[in-house]
Amino acid sequence: MTLLGLTGTTLLVLLLGVTLLVGFGADWLAVRFRIPDVLWLIGLGVLAGPVLGLLATGSLLLIAPVLGAATLVLILFDAGIDLQLSEIRPYLGSALAFSASVYFVSVGTLYLVAYFVLFPGHFVLSLLFATALGCASGAVIIPLARRLGVGPDLRNFLQLDGAFEDAIAVVVVTTILALRAPSSSSLALNVTASLVLPLPVGIALGLAAGLIWLLFLYSWQGRPFSALATLGFLFVVYAVTEALGGSGILAALVFGIVLGNEALVRRFLRRTRPFRISEEMRKVEVEIAFVLRAYFLFLIGMFASLADPGLGVGASVIVLVLLLLGLRGLVFRATTQPPKTPREWQGTVTALYGRGLTSAVLLIVSVELIPAVSILFEPAILLIVGTNVAMTVSLFARPVPRATRAAGQDRRWAEASPRYISFTEADPRAPGALPDEDMPEPVPDPAPPPAPDPARAPPPLPRIHQPPSPP
Repeated sequence: MTLLGLTGTTLLVLLLGVTLLVGFGADWLAVRFRIPDVLWLIGLGVLAGPVLGLLATGSLLLIAPVLGAATLVLILFDAGIDLQLSEIRPYLGSALAFSASVYFVSVGTLYLVAYFVLFPGHFVLSLLFATALGCASGAVIIPLARRLGVGPDLRNFLQLDGAFEDAIAVVVVTTILALRAPSSSSLALNVTASLVLPLPVGIALGLAAGLIWLLFLYSWQGRPFSALATLGFLFVVYAVTEALGGSGILAALVFGIVLGNEALVRRFLRRTRPFRISEEMRKVEVEIAFVLRAYFLFLIGMFASLADPGLGVGASVIVLVLLLLGLRGLVFRATTQPPKTPREWQGTVTALYGRGLTSAVLLIVSVELIPAVSILFEPAILLIVGTNVAMTVSLFARPVPRATRAAGQDRRWAEASPRYISFTEADPRAPGALPDEDMPEPVPDPAPPPAPDPARAPPPLPRIHQPPSPP
């Protein structure tokens, strides 16, 4: 089919340009009205694919996993740079407990509905559907948490949750696919590697890569194209980690954490001057991630179907959307304790549960091994759209508490001030001396007048003889 007389490459270029424009507008709407850009970009894909039939979906299955994996790696890398270990230590255990608990509770709920209603009697399909869609997508909740303007503590908790749920989902789905591997002779080895290797290998390689790349950035960060070199090294780390049986996205997260917490590892690198990731590099990385994410969400919409899902499927998806929302709030109260994780966080943490990029990537990758997984796309897309719509409504109904924002800003200033003073006193010209762009420039104290130099003082005036006064 043609559009405005355009076909082939010209039509594809037009769709790529429209996708970026819609993504830009959707990002503004997400900031202004808290409407996730996922909905607009998937809607554009539905319009271009199932509605107008502009592109065939067969060839898109080849590039969709690549786009999805690259986008997920960039988003988690950027989240890792923002995570400050000194700030997340108080609630790191709570975030881990919450992420693992809410994921497996969601998987159990999704599996029961899938096995008895959506795909009756299909154990493997129901299990893949549940494990792939059981995680709240970090690619959805991490960018949205930043746009909401929440305090740094709550934002770090949400970033940890998104990263941990993504990593757990990847490990679980990889294990299921290893169980379904056609080579039964190496089945035990595949399952063992899928269960044991991902976490330690991902952490170790991410840590090593971060230390190596810090040495590069110390000398080369100011050179042209250093940001692209960093992204190239990031993708190499991801690919090597996956080839060695580790979790590539976890390695990307740890890699970013090392770069963002350079002050903690500086002692091992024998560096004394402060260092900070340049804003230019962050800008390049964020914009490339935006482009890849927009195109992938557009592809998700292309895989949608306009066929009537049936009353049973539609009602089941609606029930699942509401159940996942309610269970998330219950798990938060059960696994976290104040004051480390305040109760006022519950509304925001519960609402930010949209599914998206991670789930779609896992399902598309599964098609390569189990072709029947393609029948999961329709209910999966309905659930992705449903959770994002419910997330939008929940954020409108329960906005982010202002107290959380104010407390986060006060804490940010309190922690930034001593660092700023120590940096500027040590070396006023050191790069990174200003830890926050919002901090005003210091006003220098007036210099005292110079002390007179005795060697350069003018000679004393001659004494004038005066006659004695008359009696």
